[in-house]
Amino acid sequence: MRSSRLGKTLATLTAATAMALGGTLMTATGAAAVDGSACKVNIKNRSMAASSFGAQTWSGPGSTYTKKAYLQSFEGFYARCYTTNSHGNRWYYGDPNGRSYRAWVYAGNVFTP
Repeated sequence: MRSSRLGKTLATLTAATAMALGGTLMTATGAAAVDGSACKVNIKNRSMAASSFGAQTWSGPGSTYTKKAYLQSFEGFYARCYTTNSHGNRWYYGDPNGRSYRAWVYAGNVFTP
């Protein structure tokens, strides 16, 4: 009977821990790649360029995501759409010039020539 009570206590503790962690994990920012479905506004290939300091591209709209290639100063970027992340920062999603993938770039690191 003692082991039965211990088993129930462990099961309850495990369930409570899982619920607490699950709630935390569901609200945490994921580091997985995010495609254009995260966009809120379509802009259809706006030609942009990296600032004079260059621009890091990312797998999602925020610096918690995985880094991709670095755009050199004034290198082209064709923005397809954009979103505003939870910090109020605008991020563009599109095609880095001459690259075979799409990526996100922070609006403060690109400009429209």
